[in-house]
Formats: sequence, structure tokens, C-alpha cells
Amino acid sequence: MIESALIDLGRPYSRRFSPSSVENSGTLIDILDTHDADIIWNSEEAILSLNPTIVHALDGHKGDGRHGRLSPVATAASLMEELSPDGVRSIRLLPFSIAGNWLHDAMDQTYDPVFTIIRDYLQHIGRINVVPLPKVPDPSVEMLPELDPFLLEGLTLGWNKMDIEDQARSLSTYFLPLLSSERPSTPRIEELGWHRILAPDWSRDLASQLHDLSNDWNRSDEVRLFASRTVDKLVRTGRYE
Repeated sequence: MIESALIDLGRPYSRRFSPSSVENSGTLIDILDTHDADIIWNSEEAILSLNPTIVHALDGHKGDGRHGRLSPVATAASLMEELSPDGVRSIRLLPFSIAGNWLHDAMDQTYDPVFTIIRDYLQHIGRINVVPLPKVPDPSVEMLPELDPFLLEGLTLGWNKMDIEDQARSLSTYFLPLLSSERPSTPRIEELGWHRILAPDWSRDLASQLHDLSNDWNRSDEVRLFASRTVDKLVRTGRYE
């Protein structure tokens, strides 16, 4: 995220995947995802540490606050927007600002208000479209092996001929086999069924791209090299397809 902004601005930078071993000769942005903590600025050493942090996201109907985990990915995206709000690469990569919350296991436990508010914000500013699964041109069918890809193909072909009630009934029936499984959770099933995230020029939704990336990561023998090439690709194209 931050790299995209710096390239848009023409600013030099270097990337390291082992920040503790780096000799710091300028401002260091240390992105961590080990435990919940504050975002910390060390002015003496010029080090900005981006940690996961718990934030107030929404107010409930009874006035009770809804809190959730703000991932370092989302924090980095906010810095990217601040540094280069109109940069081509920054705009292209902004849909991935929600990726950290999607990948965290909070989505498998309960409703995530931070995920929801980021998703709705990205949709409001026109950076993403939120669509049901049959409207995704090229979803990853391997992500949900319990579901029949041929049924999805038929559902997709007939989707635009259905009214809203038939669409809801058909999609609920399609996802029914997942309800007897521990994973994915009900909130994640709802997102996978009705709230797929697509940038305007994507054919593959965000959840599918992250699934593919995770599989490729696990198969990689050179994890650090794979990570570097993946970041290069995301900065260059704004997608993992």
C-alpha cells in the first residue's frame, strides 16, 4: 500500500521482510501483525510501527459501541490515501485495504464491524462493487470444495432471469451444504454469497484472489522471494490474477 503511494510520488524507498536486521538510515515503517497494540511513532529513531489495533467502528441500535480489529493493511491503506489520494497505483490497490480483516479469523467468529465499514466506504467512493457470487465473472470454485461448480454455472446463467426472491432462494439453497460445517462461519458465508468484492476492472473477486495467493504461498519453496514478487505484482497491477 505505502509502496504504491511512494512510487506515485516518485519517492525512493527500500523494502525489507526482516525489519529487525535493517540498519535504519531514514524513516522506517515497521508493519507488524503479531498482537494487538497501538500504532506507535518513535520520533527519536524515526520508526513508525503499524500494529493491529482495536477501534470503535459503529454504534449499535441501543447506543452500544461496536469494536473491532483494524488490521495493519487497513492502516497502511489510510497512509497511502493520505500520501497519494489521486495516484494511479494507490487508487488501483485500494480495494486490498480490506484484505487484512478478511484474512483474520475474527470473520470466522462473529460479525466484524470494521470489515463492514471499510467495505461500505470503498463502495461509497466507487473503488469497489459489491455483488452476489453469480455476478462474479471468474470466482475461485476451489475455495469452497463442498459446493458443486456445475450448479454455480447454472445459477449464473439463469441469475438475470430471476426476480429478487428467486435469487435469494436459489443462492441460499446453493450454500446450504456449508451450514453443517464448522467453517466457514455464517458471517463469512454471507459475504461469500452476497457481498463479493470486485474492483471495476477485475474479473476475479477479492476473496478468490486472496485464496489463490494463500495457496501459492503455501506451495512456495522460497517464501521470501514469493512475497517480494507478489508485492511487486500488486503494486504494478493492483490485483492477484
